[in-house]
Amino acid sequence: MRLIFITVLLLAALPAWANQLKSVRIWPSPDNTRVVLDMSSAPNFNYFTLNGPSRLVIDLNNATNAANLDRIENNSELVRKIRQSSPLEKGGLRLVLDLSSAIKPIVFPLAPAGPYGHRLVIDLPYEEKRSAAAVRSAPVGGQGKGVVIAIDPGHGGEDPGSIGPRRTYEKRVTLAVSQKLAALIDREPGMRAVLTRRGDYFVDLNKRSEIARKAKADLLVSVHADSFHNATPRGASVWVLSTNRANREMGGWLEKQEKQGELLGGVGKVLAESDPNPYLAQTFLDLSMDKSRAEGYEVSRQILRAMGRVARLHKKAPEHASLAVLKAPDIPSVLVETGFISNHAEEKLLATSSYQDQLARAIFEGIRNYYRAHPTKGAMLTGQRSASQSKGQPPRAAVNSQRATQQVTNKVPATVRDTGAPVSSVSSASGAGVIKPYSVVTSGAAHDKSQMIRHVVKRGESLSRLAEKHRVTQAQLVDINKLKSRDIQIGQVLYIPQQ
Repeated sequence: MRLIFITVLLLAALPAWANQLKSVRIWPSPDNTRVVLDMSSAPNFNYFTLNGPSRLVIDLNNATNAANLDRIENNSELVRKIRQSSPLEKGGLRLVLDLSSAIKPIVFPLAPAGPYGHRLVIDLPYEEKRSAAAVRSAPVGGQGKGVVIAIDPGHGGEDPGSIGPRRTYEKRVTLAVSQKLAALIDREPGMRAVLTRRGDYFVDLNKRSEIARKAKADLLVSVHADSFHNATPRGASVWVLSTNRANREMGGWLEKQEKQGELLGGVGKVLAESDPNPYLAQTFLDLSMDKSRAEGYEVSRQILRAMGRVARLHKKAPEHASLAVLKAPDIPSVLVETGFISNHAEEKLLATSSYQDQLARAIFEGIRNYYRAHPTKGAMLTGQRSASQSKGQPPRAAVNSQRATQQVTNKVPATVRDTGAPVSSVSSASGAGVIKPYSVVTSGAAHDKSQMIRHVVKRGESLSRLAEKHRVTQAQLVDINKLKSRDIQIGQVLYIPQQ
């Protein structure tokens, strides 16, 4: 009986002493180095920094070390060494990170997810100047701007994405396909590629669209591999941003007034210099997102068409989803699912270089076909310059942008102050800042609906798709039909302007 009592006491005390450092992983990237401590249970920790030399000290309470710190794979220029030191309290574990420069660390725990258990994550951001210099010096391929395609290899670093039955990691497939796609784009006259990551490290989802924006990208293509809880589903698909997610994101962008100039180019500059008018800002952002989503949808159709010649398609039409990487209002964005890594046959294909080549070629052909079919950007793909450019004159798009911006500067603020009406047909060309001449939409009561199309909403239709189909903006449809939101119902009657 006494033995059982002692055993129970030992088992009760075990969790407090059972935490163990199992391994350490270091993931360097252009902006920071992430150090991950794999723990056997949730960590209880404290940390502080020291200078002269620069060090970060991590105290793990009630923990022991089972990792070989001398055999950690370390390619970081910031972390010189990770070593063990005398703990502050008995039964604790103290780790010291010897650093090459002073940093402001971000330390947080992560619960078990995917193939990983409990973790303590240590993010060590580089100095701002050093990070900016790394971005400027990063090779992006091609000469001149042309059509800039941002390619986003999904996942990376400690985020492996989905893992196939044969232990194929999604993050490796996406990086391989993305690198092959970037090489094809860089070889095409008038096009160049920008990768959101170039190695096995994680990039924050919000940072991915920021990288594309800084590169003045005309399109963002995020590459992934699908997965399901059983091995039956297979096939590639392409996704664009859903209407509901777009509407939610719009509110966030409206609150970030300092970002509006960056998102809207010349129009944003006009708004900043005129009287504050949130309704006008909403209209311009609305139009920008409408245009980006419409263009993304057309690009996705071309990609699907090309992929259908080399791969089985899971969905033959673009799908809509609420995905963070697609939410930029100023950059047309698509997400390509290259296949189901959870399917035995497709996992085997996705892991081969030859099939990755075929996928990259198909995605490239879809992108190229879209821009060749659209004169605004298509002329750039011929590698030829127009007569005006050869004589040193600015491109026509730049002239149009200057004229249109001047029109907005002269007329928009006063018009809106006088009537309170939104601007209906301003369209910002992604990356180029091209603005079409606008017209003022008056209140819904002033519209002659007898000259419009009377449309009854059918199953599967959304306001964004109707706007794309009839070449109008969602803002126009909301105003004309006096809608309280952008959610429409089956059987609802809408009036649509004829173009």
